[in-house]
Amino acid sequence: MTPAEFTSIASSLRPRLLSLGRSFFGDAEPAEDAVQEALMRLWTTWTQLPTAADAERLAVRLTKHACVSGLRRQHKGIFVPLVQQSAPEVSSSVAASDLLHEHELREALSQAIGHLRPSERRLWIMFAEAQMDAAQIAAATGIGVRTVSSMLSSARNKIKNELKKGGIL
Repeated sequence: MTPAEFTSIASSLRPRLLSLGRSFFGDAEPAEDAVQEALMRLWTTWTQLPTAADAERLAVRLTKHACVSGLRRQHKGIFVPLVQQSAPEVSSSVAASDLLHEHELREALSQAIGHLRPSERRLWIMFAEAQMDAAQIAAATGIGVRTVSSMLSSARNKIKNELKKGGIL
């Protein structure tokens, strides 16, 4: 493959890769970063790719990996997939105790998620924080949809059991 062919292929793939990144992140900026990273990696191996189809397959795979890596960087050390926090007004001791209870729940949930295997934790974060469904997770990770669903179910049960063990549920 010549440099001109590579440039042509990369230009034609870019919209598809951006679409993949947007479906993963739901936002254009991190998707653009992931696509840029994937295309840079593709550039380092383009001489070893015999056909355009090989370049396309590798580009999609590299983009998926870059998206997962980007998600990990975004959520490094943060494992609590909960609803957006708003700053509620504390007007009484009841509201203050509700805030304390919510903080305790968040802490317990964070600890429960921390007990998951890394592979389960990664899928759980994609599901809970990135709001991805099983099909999107499967597409992004290359894992089968049924396997993703099974791993998410297992993670959910482990989290529930940890919360029960801690007296939260």
